[in-house]
Amino acid sequence: MDLRAILKAMFFLILNGVGIPGNSIILGVFTHIAVTESKLLPADVLVAHLSFVNLLLTLTQGIPQTFSAFAYKGFYDTPTCQFLIFTSRVTRALSISVTFLLSIYQCITIAAASSPLSCLKPKLSECLWPLLAFFWLLDGSTTYASILYGSQIQNVTIQQFAINLGYCLVQFPSKAAYVYNGIMYLTRDLLFVILMAAASTYILVILYQHRKRVRGIRSRDRLHGTSAETRAAKTVVTLVTLYVIFFGVDNMIWVYTLTDSQVPALLNDVRVLFSSLYATVCPVVVIISNRKVNRELQCIKPEKQVSTSEVTVSSIS
Repeated sequence: MDLRAILKAMFFLILNGVGIPGNSIILGVFTHIAVTESKLLPADVLVAHLSFVNLLLTLTQGIPQTFSAFAYKGFYDTPTCQFLIFTSRVTRALSISVTFLLSIYQCITIAAASSPLSCLKPKLSECLWPLLAFFWLLDGSTTYASILYGSQIQNVTIQQFAINLGYCLVQFPSKAAYVYNGIMYLTRDLLFVILMAAASTYILVILYQHRKRVRGIRSRDRLHGTSAETRAAKTVVTLVTLYVIFFGVDNMIWVYTLTDSQVPALLNDVRVLFSSLYATVCPVVVIISNRKVNRELQCIKPEKQVSTSEVTVSSIS
């Protein structure tokens, strides 16, 4: 193994070692809550769904990348490659989409009664599953290239307009198909970046205004409100910042690949690494900041009374 393969194997082993158990823990926690309490809040459904797609992304991208670093390509035929590439790309897009939904959910939740968004609060639960189904269809329909052009690697020499993932290959038939596919992905991701940035800005403005209003309240209530606001703000800003950094680097490299018909393997490895980072770091942020996850992970005595009421503003924190 050369140095590049060793570093690649090391990084993806770490990502898999954190991402798989981290997302599995969150899924297990919310499954337990759903069984014992027979109900999940919309924010809980979104966080659980985000962990589910991140887990699938790690399994279908992180593990094959680790195998490819060790030069293992034994079971990758064309149908398997098409399945792995399609699933990883759909779940990558869904990871972005669900994070966007979390931001929008938080905007609606903390909106003032006089805000136009307040009328959407009663409809959150009704619209949640249709929205998730819509994003599954949207993200699946925009990743058709992996089904049409995904294949196993048969030759050492890679042709033009191909994306070499190390374990499988996406071979586009022409430059037009290659560029069109890349622009479509880039446009979709850029749209979510703009919308999430706007949603996060709105959240921070609302929290700042709320903090100014509660200055006249007695210190105990003010302390509690400030803590809830800070936790919610940190969670949203952290997730959006991670999104912008990781997928931003991923998309910048992707733009460069559109100008070059043959992309160096090292550059492609860096792009895949950054596209996998969010699925690994996201569960760490959730486990640290989510009250329900923390409560379930702690060893609490059965007889100890635990309040399940949550401050609305900290519903995703």
